Amino acid sequence: MRKQVSLLMTVSLIFMALPAIADYSTSGSVSGPTPFTHTIKCNPGESFLVEVSSDHPTSVSILSMTPDSRANGGWAFNAVRSSEGAYSHLLDYKAPSGKPSNNASHWHYRISILASTGEPTGFDLSVSRFGEEERSQEFNEKAKEQLEALARNLNREYDELIVKVDEMDKWLQPKVQELNDRFKALEEKKAEIARIDEAIKSESDTQAKEDILVTRRALAAEFSAEARQYNDDFRQIENDLEFRNSMVRRSKAVEELGESLRTPFNNKDYGLCAAIANRSDIARELGWVAIDR
Repeated sequence: MRKQVSLLMTVSLIFMALPAIADYSTSGSVSGPTPFTHTIKCNPGESFLVEVSSDHPTSVSILSMTPDSRANGGWAFNAVRSSEGAYSHLLDYKAPSGKPSNNASHWHYRISILASTGEPTGFDLSVSRFGEEERSQEFNEKAKEQLEALARNLNREYDELIVKVDEMDKWLQPKVQELNDRFKALEEKKAEIARIDEAIKSESDTQAKEDILVTRRALAAEFSAEARQYNDDFRQIENDLEFRNSMVRRSKAVEELGESLRTPFNNKDYGLCAAIANRSDIARELGWVAIDR
C-alpha cells in the first residue's frame, strides 16, 4: 500500500540546502568522543532551526539544559531532538510558551555535533531563530494556501515515482535474472576452457593435441564474444538500476519533506513551515514560491 505524503505523516527527514541567512553559523571539525557544542538561549515560545552538513557522518542532538518535561528522560543534557549518523541534518524545536519551572527568564538548549565514524570530520553549522510574534493574517493565509498546494504536489510526485519504480522493478527483475544466468554459463565455459588447457598439456600425440586446440580456439572465441556482450548488457543494466535507485532516493526525499512540515503545520506555525520550504530544492521544483517571514 502506498504511503500518502501529507502534512500528517510520521517519517524521518532530509534537507536540501543551507539557509542563505542565519542568526548563527560556524564551521569546524570533530573527532573521537568529544562533540562540538553550541548553546542557544531562547525566549519563551521561540523556535529555532539547526542545520548541519559534514564530510563524514555525524550525529546531532538538541539537548535540554533547562527543566523541560518533553526532554528524553527528563532534562539537563537530555535530547529533545536527535538525528543519527548522517551527512546532513535539520532539527527544529520550539521552547515552551511559559517561563521554565525554575523561574528562569529564558530556556537554554545545547547543540551537540558528534563524529559518527573514526574519521576527523569537518562540519558546517547554521542556526535560524523565529520568535513567537504574531504574523499578519495575510502571511498566514498565503503560507497555508501554498503549503496545502505543496502537500498535494508532494503526494502526486510520490505516487508517480512509486509507480515508475514498481514498473522498473517488474521490467528489471527478469533482465537481472537472465544476466545472472548468462554469467553462470560464462563461468562454466571458462572452466571448460581451463580443463581443455590441462588436457593439452598432458596430450603427447601431435594430431590429437591439434584437434583439441581447434576445439579450444572455437570455445575461446565463443567465450570472448559472449563476454563482450555480457559486459555491454551489464553496463546497461547498471545504468538502469542507478536510474531506478535515483527515483527511490527522490521518493524518500519527497516523503521526508512532507514530514518536516507536519508538526509545524499542525501547530499553525506557518513561519517555520515557510522557512523549511524556502530551503528545499524539491519544494521549489514542485511550485513553492519563497515567502519572507
